[in-house]
This record gives sequence, structure tokens and C-alpha cells, in this order.
Amino acid sequence: MSPKKSAAKKSGLPSTASRRLKPFIDKGIENGVFTDDSTVVNMWRAKAQDGQFKENITQLGGIKSELAQNFVTDLVLVDLSAILRRQRYTAHLDIWEVSHRTVGANKGNPRPACFITGQAVIEDGGGATMESAIFRMSLWDEMASIADDVESDGTYVAAVTTRKGGLDADILDLQPLEGITHFTTEKFDHGDRAELLREMYDVTPIMELSDDISRTPNDFRLVEAMVSFSGIQNSKAGNQFGKMLLKDDSTMTMEAIESGENLLLNAITSTSIASRFGKYSRILALCTTKEQEGWGLSANIETAVGLVVVEPPKAAETPSKDADDAASYFSTSTPAIVVGDDDDDNESTDDEASGPATDDSETEETESSADTSDEPEPASVAEPEEEEGSGDDDWDDWD
Repeated sequence: MSPKKSAAKKSGLPSTASRRLKPFIDKGIENGVFTDDSTVVNMWRAKAQDGQFKENITQLGGIKSELAQNFVTDLVLVDLSAILRRQRYTAHLDIWEVSHRTVGANKGNPRPACFITGQAVIEDGGGATMESAIFRMSLWDEMASIADDVESDGTYVAAVTTRKGGLDADILDLQPLEGITHFTTEKFDHGDRAELLREMYDVTPIMELSDDISRTPNDFRLVEAMVSFSGIQNSKAGNQFGKMLLKDDSTMTMEAIESGENLLLNAITSTSIASRFGKYSRILALCTTKEQEGWGLSANIETAVGLVVVEPPKAAETPSKDADDAASYFSTSTPAIVVGDDDDDNESTDDEASGPATDDSETEETESSADTSDEPEPASVAEPEEEEGSGDDDWDDWD
């Protein structure tokens, strides 16, 4: 009795799609982009079920029609051809900051986005690894959801590619591969964050920042400073952002005090960074700077590493609705959250929160240039550039 022939593996794609996509799947497996056809099968099914194309598919006779299947296959090929042109890397990621938010709402074009900053160790296809480097990653629209479970201080491994500058960039601009990139938790021994920052950037005294203002959203300055104030405030648009006042050795000299010049750096940042560091903490802050007539010098803190961390005061617990607390009857507003303010009268309402943070040891301070009638964007006022073709100039959002 002759042995039975092994049955060919059945494709998860319709025959029309399988025939057209097979050469691309084989090429992806050959180049190490895929391990099997499952990624492409999932991409095809996702496109077929995407509500954006529901009407098109219906007009073409429904997903069982060959016309509709070819249409969905065309959609997959647009993404697949781009993926196969890119170099795939395995990235071991130490997450420093992660921020989910909606961008462009004030322009009438709201887009979900996630911005991630941290350090990465990159492996190429041959198993070689490069030294640890700082990275940024911008996830837009439906891709933002792949980072829903990503947390600050977590370590993950993910398949990525790079954008501008490739692996030679000072700060790696990592980009996800659609249908391929997933963040998987792992244990990985990353290097010291402060050491990495010092290796990449020289520390600039605050008093010298105005001599060399950031030219682009990626033109960073490294500041080592003490936290004089840290708080969470409300923008005029109703969103929350973090605000910090920083001092260093250059601002705390007798000469600086007698000069009457600005004695601190006024910065905005994410609520998570502002909440991590109480007053008198010493931090390394990676930031971009800006100076405007009438506003003076301001900064946007991209990420911060604590050298000496003073815990901020714990927020008072809100009494239960069922609690018999007479004071609750007289509570008419909720103050902005203030961390480590040294002003006794620090409670501010929503209307007041858009003004400058105050440090009672100073009589005059410059207000953050981002805290104007336009909504200040937490975590990254000058947001990472949108994907090609977006047409937005985020650096202009500073104005």
C-alpha cells in the first residue's frame, strides 16, 4: 500500500488573494520579515472587516465576490510592498515615557496618537546588536492602539523599522510595521538612563540656554537642575498638562541674583513627569527650548531622569459620596493639582491654571510660551513629525 501524500497546507486567504499575495509572502519569509503567512492573512482579514471600506466592498458585490476580494488584496499590497522595502529590526525597549492623546482637535482634524520615548538595543537580521541608544516612536491613528498596554518603566521587545537617519541617527526614530509590530514584555538588562543621557549630550547651564535655542523639535538640550516647582494645570481648552520650574548652579549665584535676570527655567511637560518629581528633586531633563519676545525663555521637557527624587506630597483622598461630611456641601470647585509648591496660597481654579506657575522666592518670572490661548500639548509641545503626507508642521504649533 503506497503511503498517503501529505496534504498541502490550506491557505487562510481566498484563492484569488492567495495567488496574488504568495510571491510577497515568500519574499517576506526569505528576508526574515515573516515566519509564515499568518501576518499577511491577518492583514487581509483586517482590511476586509474595516468599516472604512464596508461601502466599497458592498458595491463590489460583497466579500465573497472576486471583485471585492481583489479590492481588499490591493489594499494589502499597498501596505505590504512598503513593509518589504524596509529593513526589519528586533528592538529591546526600555520605556521612559508613553503618552496617549488626540492631536489636531483644535484644527478640526482629531487623530489618536501615542508618543513613546526610551532607550533601545537593536538587533539586525544577523543577530548583531548595537549599543544602547535613545529612541522615539510615534504611533498614529489605528496604530496607536498597539501600545494600549505599554507602560512607563516597562521593558518590551518588538519588531520595528526606522525612519529618518536609520540606525545612524543620534536619537533613533523607530516606526512600527503594520500587522507585524507588537509589544511583548521581556526581561532585559538595560543600561543606566542617566549615563546614557550624559554620553549623548553635554549638560547646558540654564543661564546659557538662550545663547543656543533649539532649531528643530529634535534639537535637544540636557539640563541638570533642581525642581523649584512642579504642578499639574489646566489649559484654556480644558486639558491638563505638567508645569515645572527648574534651577541650577548657574541661576543660584550671587551674580545671577543681583543681575535681576530670570532665575529659573519655565517648562511644560507631561502630567506623568510633573507628578514624579516633588520640589527639591534633582533631575536630568532632556528638553527643547524656545524664546519669544514678551514671553522669554521656555522649554518643553521630553523626558526626565531622577538623580535625587523627593516624593511629591500625596493628594488628599476624596471623601466617599456616602460619607457624612458637612465640608463637602461647601466645595464648589476642584483646584489644580500642585506638587511641591512653596507658595502657601497655591490653590488655583481652572481659569487661573492657564497662568504661570509661581515660586514665592521669585518676584518676576516668564510664562511658558506654550501656555497661551492655544492649547499646550503635554509631553511634547513640538510633537514628533506626523507620518509622510500629513501636511502638518508641528514645530509651528509652538507659536
